[in-house]
Amino acid sequence: MKSVKERLQQIDDGLVTEFEAADAEDLSYDFFKNLASLSVLTLGGVLTLSESVFVDRVEPWMMFLTGGFIAAAGLLALQCQAEIVQLSRGKKPPSNFLRFGHRLAPGLFGGGIGGFLAMLGTGYLL
Repeated sequence: MKSVKERLQQIDDGLVTEFEAADAEDLSYDFFKNLASLSVLTLGGVLTLSESVFVDRVEPWMMFLTGGFIAAAGLLALQCQAEIVQLSRGKKPPSNFLRFGHRLAPGLFGGGIGGFLAMLGTGYLL
């Protein structure tokens, strides 16, 4: 019977092998899928906190600005997912849109979260 350490090592080796076998298209699709889901969850949290717990500290325009960044990140991630599907089916030639999306989507997401935290910390965004 194998020890727990040996079984965990076997699982780790299997995951590394699976990761090494994945191509960039699969990894990009998973990245955008996770970012889109995370954007929806974060947007729900921001709107809930803005309208309940921090209702006295948050101006509506601040909520729309930070929520807009997060929503834009989610929409861009969904568009990049659709682009990957089109590319994998051969319906569209490769473009620079995915490289653009890989940089802009996380930036928008981080900007939205950072803006929300700054807004809560100082009471104002700008």
